[in-house]
Amino acid sequence: MTPNSESLVDLIFKKLKTYKNKKIFLEKESLNKFIVSLFKEN
Repeated sequence: MTPNSESLVDLIFKKLKTYKNKKIFLEKESLNKFIVSLFKEN
């Protein structure tokens, strides 16, 4: 993963973790795997 995409994952993770209206259970590794799967070609 490039440093740019890693920083994007960090940013999304921080934003989701500070979202107060709903309780979100999220692990950074799971989010990372999900985003990588979005970029992969089938």
